Amino acid sequence: MPITNSEIADKLTQLADLLDIEGADRFRVRAYRNAARTISTLPRSLEDMVYEGEDLTELPGVGESIAKKIREIVETGRLSKLEEEEKRTPSGLRELLRVEGLGPKRVQALYEHLQITGLADLAEAARLGRVRTLPGFGAKTEEKILRELERARVREQRTLLSVAEQFVTPLLEYLRKTEGVDRVEAAGSYRRRLETVGDLDILVTGDAPAAVMDRLASYSAVEEVVSRGETRSTVRLRSGLQVDVRAVARESYGAALVYFTGSKAHNIVLRQMAIQRGLKLSEYGAFRNDERVAGETEEEVYAALDLPWIPPELREDRGEVQAAQEGRLPRLVT
Repeated sequence: MPITNSEIADKLTQLADLLDIEGADRFRVRAYRNAARTISTLPRSLEDMVYEGEDLTELPGVGESIAKKIREIVETGRLSKLEEEEKRTPSGLRELLRVEGLGPKRVQALYEHLQITGLADLAEAARLGRVRTLPGFGAKTEEKILRELERARVREQRTLLSVAEQFVTPLLEYLRKTEGVDRVEAAGSYRRRLETVGDLDILVTGDAPAAVMDRLASYSAVEEVVSRGETRSTVRLRSGLQVDVRAVARESYGAALVYFTGSKAHNIVLRQMAIQRGLKLSEYGAFRNDERVAGETEEEVYAALDLPWIPPELREDRGEVQAAQEGRLPRLVT
């Protein structure tokens, strides 16, 4: 099964987190994090580089040990070192890392001093005022943890599409008014029009990505700016909806829209079709060797696979690709 750069970077980051919790050498942990950052911004597919026999150690922050792990991930889809660490680390500790504000060092402190091994333990300790007694935590941190746990509970419930539309539509219109912006589009389950929506992905193109991120942070319905960068930011709206805005290059916009719209199962089928045609398909485009042959529009991407454009509502790997090949895609009700 094809694997993306972001999936490889995610595995290396997970390994760094678990090693950090374990108290491993900080330089070793930093090396994994640096490599993950390099990979996440790499314009080329690491999978291609591995199968073409390129020297991965020429990449910034990638030594022979990490290069070996990257090859293992690409060739097997697994990382044995990560699996070893997962066996040694209580599974609940990995869940704690998903709580905003809890990094590996704090998780380690919670585990060692309060024997907290999961979200339920954390919630109880915070309600009883035990978390604030730890060095480096305090009452404000404890209160924030309780808020984050409640937000996580609400997010897991997902949001009805009809409710999400009330918040997403005005946000899209607001971002489209940013000077220098060409296109703004919501992706993910929202664009596929599922009954419920989780976190929201929004893609933008234009000459001023930093201006989009600034405008997003100042949106009146934003309760919290979770992270902020020049080309990607995450915010939480007062409604509880989490929004991830990404700026992508014009030439990759269509490929990114296909990728982030999903579904994952649909994308896997497309990537397998690309391989059969001697292409490599990613969020950056469809490539033959190093030449981009499609990517600016979704229509281009599907055409490169000898398919007509498939409406987002059908992209669930439920026969839509075969129907497209046979020219019998249904006409959707609008």
